[in-house]
Amino acid sequence: MLPVFYTFCEVPFRMKYALLLLSVLFFTLTAAAQTADQRLLEAAVRSMADAQIAFDAARLDAIFTKDYIEISPVGEFDTRDKVLGFYKPELKPPADKMSTAIAIDEFSTRVYGKTAVVIARLTYNITANGKQMPPRSMRVMVVGRKEGSVWKIASAQYTGIRPPQTAPAK
Repeated sequence: MLPVFYTFCEVPFRMKYALLLLSVLFFTLTAAAQTADQRLLEAAVRSMADAQIAFDAARLDAIFTKDYIEISPVGEFDTRDKVLGFYKPELKPPADKMSTAIAIDEFSTRVYGKTAVVIARLTYNITANGKQMPPRSMRVMVVGRKEGSVWKIASAQYTGIRPPQTAPAK
């Protein structure tokens, strides 16, 4: 009778151990999938910013959802068509008059199934007429939507970041 009791006790322990292993495996796979989605979303934000400074409306067209909207850096509500019109290649300033480089960092990415929110800092380094201007930074908050296996950008909102204040002279 005693061996049957031990066998009975061992089964629930083994089941608990198996459930624990399955749970760890599930959470590991979920975390890996979220990490992959985060990388894809951050790449989409980088691609959008690169396309903007290159005035590549065709690339933006591929990145944006069909119902894309944005709040511009000056606070205007812009439809997809208006944004794509702003970035027409023929509207790009001549390279000898103005050039722009961008750095993107401070990502915060949260994925909610097929929707995501990405916040990042964009820092623009602009040279106008051969003169380097002070860097300008802004935050962008992007809403991503997964269409099939591809993350697209459904919305963006830009907010300027005040430059550091210099201490007043004494």
